[in-house]
Amino acid sequence: MKFNYSAIRRIGVGFAALLAWVCLGWLLVSAVHFQKDLQLNGLEIKIETTKEKMHLLSEKILADFIHSHLTDSVHNYSVSDFPVRIIADMLTDHPYIESAVVYVGKSGRVRVHCEPRYPVARVLPSRGKSYFIDESGAIMPMADQAALRLPVVRGRVPSDATENEDDLARLEELGRLSSQLGRSDFLSVLIDQIMVTALGDYKMIPSLGKEKIELGQMDNIEEKLENLEAFYEQVIAQVGWNVYENISLKYEGQIVARRAETSSP
Repeated sequence: MKFNYSAIRRIGVGFAALLAWVCLGWLLVSAVHFQKDLQLNGLEIKIETTKEKMHLLSEKILADFIHSHLTDSVHNYSVSDFPVRIIADMLTDHPYIESAVVYVGKSGRVRVHCEPRYPVARVLPSRGKSYFIDESGAIMPMADQAALRLPVVRGRVPSDATENEDDLARLEELGRLSSQLGRSDFLSVLIDQIMVTALGDYKMIPSLGKEKIELGQMDNIEEKLENLEAFYEQVIAQVGWNVYENISLKYEGQIVARRAETSSP
């Protein structure tokens, strides 16, 4: 009887390979279960700032917020028990946070990466609490420790609890206007207040000078602000402050300036 040693060798090699794959699979499954049962050993928070602007977040605020939504200390959770998705969703809903990523690293530390919202104006409604808005018009509750130099918005402005679509559209416009002002080194210092009139027009009050600046509606706002800055550089710089009592940018491509009664013609 002849044995086919070549065939037997191939069967042996195949069986060994199969056994190796089974062992590898077992090791992987064991590693996964071990990782899931691993006890967490801390919380690591990173605030991802992409702009050179002030924000309202701090590692302490984030840590306190996360711990307030846990039933126990982070160290008492295992990897499988920690509510990663729930914490990520809650952070994303936080008014100071634009986006958030939460995951457990290989070392067993919970890693939290957050991108903050940046306030661009402070809104003082006639009713309700004062609040900040970001460039999209999203409402951000006031922070006691915040000392930010931002334009103050007054007049016909929504309350902090509004859900009205027209109010939200108004806040979106205010966020856009304030953001545009913040992009100019000159206008961000010059403009102290933004007023919303009963007709829904926008006026601005500078920190220097007696003039009132009429913007009108938000159409062509970039061009209007460019023209305003050019007017200050080319006209106000020549005639001086307090010569004009009103500067109107309401009309497309025009600046209409009215002199104060006490100024010479």
